[in-house]
Amino acid sequence: MLVTLTGISGVERGHTFTPSPDGRYVIAETEYQHAPLRIFDLKPALDGEVENIRRPISAWTADWQHLVHNHEVRWPYVFVSGYLDGFQVFSLMDPKNPVTVAYYDTYVGPPNTVRCAMCNGAFGVDVRNADGLIVLSDMTTGFWAFRMEGFSGWNGADWGMPNISSVQDWEKGPQGSR
Repeated sequence: MLVTLTGISGVERGHTFTPSPDGRYVIAETEYQHAPLRIFDLKPALDGEVENIRRPISAWTADWQHLVHNHEVRWPYVFVSGYLDGFQVFSLMDPKNPVTVAYYDTYVGPPNTVRCAMCNGAFGVDVRNADGLIVLSDMTTGFWAFRMEGFSGWNGADWGMPNISSVQDWEKGPQGSR
């Protein structure tokens, strides 16, 4: 085992856990109201200095009163579906200081009255590497497609990272590995 993340304050269970392409940083989501996305630096464990990481180096949320749902990483960007906060993008160029770089409010309705008040609006996000198309699903307003200025696709090599993401050719491997 290389590293564990246990004993983290405020975390009883997790929802989504996404590494940076080089495996150094992890963006972790717990999916409860008021919980930010937590950013962890795994380097101390990967270097053998510690076995367990229990403190994030930073955190990000669009609105602390709401609930972040899913996210996708295309270094240095993290693309987020944030329920009541709609579509959000933040940068990890400085992982200790994540900065919001883009957003679009897809949900303008009130909080949910049937189930969890925060559980309405944007719930799914995906990013196409080939051309940078960003798609988002919203429980109330439906399907959205976005382009982000300055983002016309993603290849890890352009950022000095391995070309690894959640959408790649799993049969042939990452582009450039052939």
